[in-house]
Amino acid sequence: MAKQTTAKKGTPTASKKVDVAVIGGGVAGAYSAWRLQKANGKKSKVALYEYSDRIGGRLFSRTLPGMPNVVAELGGMRYIPETQPLVTGLINYLKLPTKDFPMGNPDPEIGASQNYYYLRGEHLTLEELSIKGAVPYNLSWSEQGMNPDQLQAYVMNVLVPNAKNLTLEDWFKVEVFGTPLYKMGYWNLLNVFLTNEAFSYMRDAGGYDANVANASAVAQLPVSDFGPTTSFRTLTKGYQDLPLTLAEQFEADGGEINMNHKLLSIKRLKSGEYELVFTRTKTQDFKTHYDNNNDERIVVHADKIILAMPRRSLELIEWDQWQENEFLRNNVGSVLIQHAFKLFMGYDYPWWRALNLWAGRSITDMPIRQVYYFGCEGDQPGADPNNTKSLLMASYNDISTVPFWKALQNDEPYGGNDKPENKSIDPVPPAQFVATQSMVEIAHKQVETMHGQQKLDMPYAAIFHDWSEDPYGGGWHEWKAGYRYDEIIKKMVKPVEDQDVFIIGEAYSNNQGWVEGSLETADDMMKRYFKLDYLPRK
Repeated sequence: MAKQTTAKKGTPTASKKVDVAVIGGGVAGAYSAWRLQKANGKKSKVALYEYSDRIGGRLFSRTLPGMPNVVAELGGMRYIPETQPLVTGLINYLKLPTKDFPMGNPDPEIGASQNYYYLRGEHLTLEELSIKGAVPYNLSWSEQGMNPDQLQAYVMNVLVPNAKNLTLEDWFKVEVFGTPLYKMGYWNLLNVFLTNEAFSYMRDAGGYDANVANASAVAQLPVSDFGPTTSFRTLTKGYQDLPLTLAEQFEADGGEINMNHKLLSIKRLKSGEYELVFTRTKTQDFKTHYDNNNDERIVVHADKIILAMPRRSLELIEWDQWQENEFLRNNVGSVLIQHAFKLFMGYDYPWWRALNLWAGRSITDMPIRQVYYFGCEGDQPGADPNNTKSLLMASYNDISTVPFWKALQNDEPYGGNDKPENKSIDPVPPAQFVATQSMVEIAHKQVETMHGQQKLDMPYAAIFHDWSEDPYGGGWHEWKAGYRYDEIIKKMVKPVEDQDVFIIGEAYSNNQGWVEGSLETADDMMKRYFKLDYLPRK
């Protein structure tokens, strides 16, 4: 790690100079630092600064006691090889071990068709959603017989018949009901075209509130490229293995990594250099904080700055350009920050397999919203085949349901179940937040209800993460209505023409919520302003 000299608040002299300062240790930051260091070697001084003591950003992979080979993905968890070439190419270049991320029964004839939906007190399967009159919603005749993806495709094809042939720029020329589509919120659009019952059905059965949020209709209306038949992959050691590997290689190539550094301000000096002022943070049990009253300051000079950060983190930096630059003033707020929450629970055995549920998700309108079936320890390569401990993502929810769980976060820590064989297992270490007794009891009860079960054994361990807290503010971003985000994407990478300050990450990308979006913006920056191809030659 880099050694730096500290100064009291107000000290104008910096004792450290770097060529490029990369702020943010997520995928975009780790990739950029790695790429620049590998391209320039020791000719260039690149330093990476991270707010917490953890590399990964919103990729956060953990394991529960008793299941060392089954990874709980508290953040991003998968990628799509067919439609996400940048992340696929990077993973292949680094030779990281990967595996399938199945979304249903291993029998391809069954797949996700039998995964559960528990809506308005009724149990259905994904297959049954496409039967007319089967769902407990008062739909019109034209809205019946479709699952949420099919209903979205129906809306798109009626309103924009040539949708499949449109480029991103073409979408901004589309008008619906006499109004440019990009000026319409998706909820507003659906409110005109569908009954409120159909909208409620799309929200409830789609799993995510964000799928029907009032973000830009241009971003929301096109049918997504992932669904029950999409082929996903993930990293064998966890998705966080990607930024961790990049950071490890960056440091091995001579780069500097500075953990627990919060960027307070950016100032351009008369020399053209930038003065960055940091303060130190503290991390305990994965939770990072800093003291507003701490006068200690770390001052660094840099020729170029890469801000690889989400919107909320950007807004916390003192920089005169937020107000002085018209583009930034008008467009930093062009994306919605969407809250997200994940709760994982470890069970002594995979009870869901008796229901013919093997992988993928089941969905409900209860606060848990989405339940994902992860692996059984005994099925993993090299693991004890007699170990039946298994992982369930008991809740994956966003936006409107996150407050339900936030209200339960201050209870006593969850103590596990009473089975004798679990007494010797070490307590699960926290992620950023400690799963509480009431949180686990309520989630377990909802899991029982949606699966039509009673008196299932309680989980032996639990872990969760709330992405609505600073410095992230949310789990992902979505474009607001009324913005020409096709133009914003191009300019946000270097928002101030005469300054070498770059903004990258998924927030202002065309693949929001995905690692691919982070790499798209980083790749664009590398090509246009650093004259580098996507990947170095081996």
